Amino acid sequence: MTAQTLKKKQEEMHERIWQNAQDKGLIKQKPKLEPLYDGVTDIEGYLSSNLKIMWILKEGYDGFTAKGQPKGGDWSFTNSEFWDEACSSMHKVMMQITYSAQNGNIPFKKLDNIDDNPEMRDAIKKSVYLNISKMPAYSSSGDLSEEYLIWKDIILEQIKLYAPDVIIFGYTFGYMRYDLGITDNDKPIHTQSGKWCSDIYQKDNMILVDAYHPARKGGEDGSHDYVTSIINALKKIDKK
Repeated sequence: MTAQTLKKKQEEMHERIWQNAQDKGLIKQKPKLEPLYDGVTDIEGYLSSNLKIMWILKEGYDGFTAKGQPKGGDWSFTNSEFWDEACSSMHKVMMQITYSAQNGNIPFKKLDNIDDNPEMRDAIKKSVYLNISKMPAYSSSGDLSEEYLIWKDIILEQIKLYAPDVIIFGYTFGYMRYDLGITDNDKPIHTQSGKWCSDIYQKDNMILVDAYHPARKGGEDGSHDYVTSIINALKKIDKK
């Protein structure tokens, strides 16, 4: 697939996200509530990557009403400026893992500070970022079973469209495993032990990483353990 073709299909996918939200009665005018669009920022970079990586997290958030209800939306995670300005610990962890995996599984101690290494931001732009729910939500997530049913068809089409080599699930694998063909009888091809363990499955040509959410650890030590667990897990797969 060419970059031009994928760009067009991603734009069409964004239109489908809006239409699905409209059909489900999720879009509101007062206060404004519209989808948060996802996908890949640097399409050419993604298609030329040695390892095409997709993240599937839970949901994004924007603003809140005086009563604490979600509002906002109508913008995209594929906007380069979003990743240029992203500074949360969760985003840093995602950048470190993505950069490491795309460059031969660089160990944690060699992952420089994000602000001093723009290549790490470039790496996340070359990966696909998806959310289970495409609507602005609360800053902390609960069960998303209903949201997954609303967006399932689109998410599965997004996976097919981007055809990643590796999908890293941020505590979202359980919602999708059966739709991806992973049954209770399917055993992981590798389990990375430790506090932030990661189970690795293989389906067709995709590596599926069942991991904790990248925002869950907290603190530099937790980030180290979480990043290292996934880097080490991918090292094992690389040797198979």
